[in-house]
Amino acid sequence: MHPRLGSFAWIAFSLLAALVDAAPSELESDKSAIPGERRLIELYRDYHDCVVKVKFAVKTIDDAGKEQVALTVQSGFYIDAEGTVLTNSVPTQKGPRLRIEKDGLQLLAVPIASDSRTNIAILQVAKPPPGIRFINLTPSDDEPPIGSLAYAITSPLDLSPTPKLGIVTGRESSFSNIEFPCTYTRIGISSGPAEGGAPVFASDGTLMGVSVASLPDVDSSYIVPTRSLQHIVTQLRENKKVFHPRVNAEIQERANPNSQERSLVVDSVGENSTASQIGLLPGDRILGVEGNEISGINEWRDALFFSEEDQFIRLTIQRAEKEREIALLLSSK
Repeated sequence: MHPRLGSFAWIAFSLLAALVDAAPSELESDKSAIPGERRLIELYRDYHDCVVKVKFAVKTIDDAGKEQVALTVQSGFYIDAEGTVLTNSVPTQKGPRLRIEKDGLQLLAVPIASDSRTNIAILQVAKPPPGIRFINLTPSDDEPPIGSLAYAITSPLDLSPTPKLGIVTGRESSFSNIEFPCTYTRIGISSGPAEGGAPVFASDGTLMGVSVASLPDVDSSYIVPTRSLQHIVTQLRENKKVFHPRVNAEIQERANPNSQERSLVVDSVGENSTASQIGLLPGDRILGVEGNEISGINEWRDALFFSEEDQFIRLTIQRAEKEREIALLLSSK
């Protein structure tokens, strides 16, 4: 066993050394670092200048009728050279003053738009400083596999940008009784005070997503993956809101007790809903959306999430061993 590290930690660092290429020549002076550590140092040097603090104060009235001011601090990061900051959701009504803080400098900002369900907002710095470094919202061609490295740079409390290392641990579109609007990536990195809104990277330096929810009981957090994040930001820029379709039908993922194959089954349909009007019935199996085969609840929620308002989507369903297609009009009502 390494004299300074526990067995698990030493295995983790050994894996880093094996899985990650050595850093470029500009890092060769870091002779004390193993190759994996050099790669992480490189990621920090590339991106820590993009990470900022987002601060805002909201006035509230307590039970005694007294006015109080609550200060919220969260992380965020620049996504373009014009001073657009991506962070967790913020108040958009008049009153709260938003400030972006970086290296002791405070800049006034205004909200462009915010979506509470995805917990994502974009802000605009009133007077952007020169030479802004930013992070591209370009999704990778492939999702990082479970077990791969995840590397966050957060801005906790009044501390400077802070690197945190973990692994990808899962992908879910719900947790307990909470349904997410799309599939979130679960990572083995805890999210403490003021760390929501932090960027998370894969080991190759591509943006994996942004932190939106904490799971303190298992030292983990959820991130919105970059492909979904790009879709959210586009809608916030263009429409000042994110479209969240309502089907008004309960869809459950079930396993066939004989074959163990999983499928989507309509559990119930709301009265006088669009789903009932097109003839969707309890017991129907949903086989596909727009010609793409689906069998899991994650795929179903993602298909709805990437749809457009007031557009029809084509569902392939099975009823009494017969397949048929129906068109469902998507609406937020």
